[in-house]
Amino acid sequence: MKLRYEFTVMDMGGEFAAVPVGDDAAKFHGMLKLNEVSAIILSKLKDEVKIMDIHNALKEKYDESTDEEIAEKLMPFLHYLFRSGLLMIKEDERKLFIVRK
Repeated sequence: MKLRYEFTVMDMGGEFAAVPVGDDAAKFHGMLKLNEVSAIILSKLKDEVKIMDIHNALKEKYDESTDEEIAEKLMPFLHYLFRSGLLMIKEDERKLFIVRK
């Protein structure tokens, strides 16, 4: 999986924002307001990455957190990016993004 657009993540004194850069600034108008966890996730999505690689990066940063706590932060944000059209996923990852009613 990977972001559809190129963003740069800015730390503004503990508050984070992602803004599109380059040609993508003309395609995506606006910015994303982030917390520290979502800023880490978004920065990992600049390149093609697997969910477990992001999970492991979060686990390394927040080593006191359980795998379940990390998943509770990671998956909703990935689902948000997917539903918003900002996340490109490979066919074999689609089952993780099926919306259950």
